[in-house]
Amino acid sequence: MTDQVVVQEWQPFFLALAGASAALAGLVFVAMSLHPLPILVNRLTRARAFAAAFGFLIGVAWALIMLLPARTAPAGGILLIAVGVGGSVFVIYRQIQIRKAGLSVARAVIGDILLLTPIAAGFVGLLQPHSEVPFLLLALAAGVGLFVLFSQSWTLVLHGVIQTADGQRLALPSSKTPPPANEHDDDKAIAEAVPA
Repeated sequence: MTDQVVVQEWQPFFLALAGASAALAGLVFVAMSLHPLPILVNRLTRARAFAAAFGFLIGVAWALIMLLPARTAPAGGILLIAVGVGGSVFVIYRQIQIRKAGLSVARAVIGDILLLTPIAAGFVGLLQPHSEVPFLLLALAAGVGLFVLFSQSWTLVLHGVIQTADGQRLALPSSKTPPPANEHDDDKAIAEAVPA
């Protein structure tokens, strides 16, 4: 059984991770909803949006697993392994689908390594239940992951603000820019631009 003191020592970190990851995932969804057209018409930006949102939600899952009570240690280890395997398979499958769209190899490799971390943490937790190593592994992976995902999110937001659907640079609106004539025109443009 995992030592209750170890779990309590790491609890503030994983509470903060859950809160930060959930908040940042929500902000990614808001950013995507503010500028859907440039994101939807480009395979790479769709992939970036998916990676950012999915990555932050994986962070929430890691944190919630690590916040399980100490007496549930074997279940926590098994859940970490399942999240690591499932997340890795799903993300690698998505990377294969978009490999020719301009995916950053460095970000993809870092993301793949980070997604494998819970597998290692889960096995260590199962083999050495009193060890702090699973907590430390996930803390390091989560820290690096938040920076990578923040970079990914920022790239997504900048692309959504600066680019139009046809790849031309968009002049940022000033306070004198009139609003669209009506909502129907915006909906029609999105429907025409989104590939079926």
